[in-house]
Amino acid sequence: MRARTTSTRRLLARAALVLGAVLVGGQLMRSIPREQTLVFPVGSVFPNATRFTASWRELGDEEPRGGVSLTFDAPPPLQIRQHAKLPDGDYIVSIDIRQAPRTDKDTETSANGPNRAGPESGRTLQAGETAGAREGLQTNIERRVSLAGGEALIALAVVPR
Repeated sequence: MRARTTSTRRLLARAALVLGAVLVGGQLMRSIPREQTLVFPVGSVFPNATRFTASWRELGDEEPRGGVSLTFDAPPPLQIRQHAKLPDGDYIVSIDIRQAPRTDKDTETSANGPNRAGPESGRTLQAGETAGAREGLQTNIERRVSLAGGEALIALAVVPR
């Protein structure tokens, strides 16, 4: 009887040790940086973008863990794919997009159309947008994203609240 109790205890001790190792190993694996790809559909949402800036920080962090800043002389690409080596987890991605300033030609073309921006235009600005005829349009977007290796599409469409 005593031998059976001893072997049961050993078996339980080994099982607890293996379970603990698996749990600790899983935690360590999640904290190891992995190749992540952030996909920003800039050109398809903001075809007049002249500048794109994005940074990402893990939830609870004060400082960004990385970022990208691009300036466009021509229309931006439909997608920007940014590779980063980050641990899996939840991140806050902050995005700033500047669009080309309106020209007199744009104002004449859009005087009676839906492309005008601002209170006098009939088009209301969406959340995160600020208007300025000379400075262009600046859009600030913040998204919460869960990264788990592979690709993550970052939605850029500004949804009114």
